[in-house]
Amino acid sequence: MKDLGSQLTPVSNKESKRDTGVRVRYIGTYEPIDRVDVEVAEPEDIVPSQEPRETDVWFTEWQVAEDSLDVVLDQHVDWSLVPMDQNWVSRLFAGRRTIPLQLDTYADAVRDSSGQSDRTQLSGRVARIDQISVRYHPSKDPKERGVLVPETGGATQHSVLSFRQSRGHHGKVVGWIVRLRE
Repeated sequence: MKDLGSQLTPVSNKESKRDTGVRVRYIGTYEPIDRVDVEVAEPEDIVPSQEPRETDVWFTEWQVAEDSLDVVLDQHVDWSLVPMDQNWVSRLFAGRRTIPLQLDTYADAVRDSSGQSDRTQLSGRVARIDQISVRYHPSKDPKERGVLVPETGGATQHSVLSFRQSRGHHGKVVGWIVRLRE
């Protein structure tokens, strides 16, 4: 019998037929090209109740990234804010948290034609910053086929020192809540 071992080199899991009529099974392994270190999700932080003269303000992740915004703990700020989208808050937190205002850098572009300002001027010190993340899943609404939506009530909160600090989380970071003390 002829020794085929010296003629064959394992390269895949395919079967091949040689001229000899002998079937040979090639063996190989899968090794990813890019190795990604998956962060371990940390337990959600408990948010202390608001004290008088404290207000929670929402910052949307994509606006923070696009405008290179950063906020750090104990920073003094003076912001012009607009009302927060309460449908979004309800979807994320399902009543666990309220957020009345947001810093929206595009609010003037969508202001109604009456010229009425719905802005609130607020200044004070940053008392707390929470990184907010949520998992997404396909929508069950037939009109939104293929659309990913956040898990209702699934937002998790992790206290951070600034927008530039990240903590291990599940899902995708969608924003930050900054607690401002007037």
